[in-house]
Amino acid sequence: MSKELQHLLGYLATFIGLIPSLLALIKFRNASREYLLISFLVWWGTAIGLVALYIASFLHRTNLFLLHIYTIVDFILLCLIFKQVLPLYLNRFLLFGFPIFASINSVFFEHLKTENVLSRSISAFILMLYALSFFTKTLREMKIQNLGKEPLFWISVGVLFYNAASFFIFLFSHYLTASRDLWYTYFGIHAIFTILLYIFYTIALWVQPKQ
Repeated sequence: MSKELQHLLGYLATFIGLIPSLLALIKFRNASREYLLISFLVWWGTAIGLVALYIASFLHRTNLFLLHIYTIVDFILLCLIFKQVLPLYLNRFLLFGFPIFASINSVFFEHLKTENVLSRSISAFILMLYALSFFTKTLREMKIQNLGKEPLFWISVGVLFYNAASFFIFLFSHYLTASRDLWYTYFGIHAIFTILLYIFYTIALWVQPKQ
């Protein structure tokens, strides 16, 4: 993948978050708890993306420290969104356990000026389990009559696709950086799945949320 194409996909992945962010702002009033959490999720991701772009493009400094912060907050918000999917004790364990682990990892192992590959890989794996648990629970209980009108369905689809595609990219990113061509390909593929993720987030915000 060429450097130019990678940059184009990177810009698209950054600015596409403005679409669901604006939609969330328009529909914010009288929104359900689930809708509010999804709104905070897209606002957070979009804000981090824009700040990262500003730091890299205008200040010409490393923005990798933002990944450490983003990973923890993104995980917490998705845990709260998927709250009813897993047993309460397991959800609480993950909700508090992973941020503690990720913080320790950032302080003592994968420092703030490097990618938090281990934390992102583990986060991706856990979030895939959340999404798969939603589908399993939905098929077992058969309580949702119209999945297309269920925001959590679209969140689960996006989370599963994004994290399944990104898991091995995160895991082997250190090896991919050895080759410049692979580096550009890595970021380009990641940008594509980020774009898809925010498309699914947009659909989740568009459909009628549960009351």
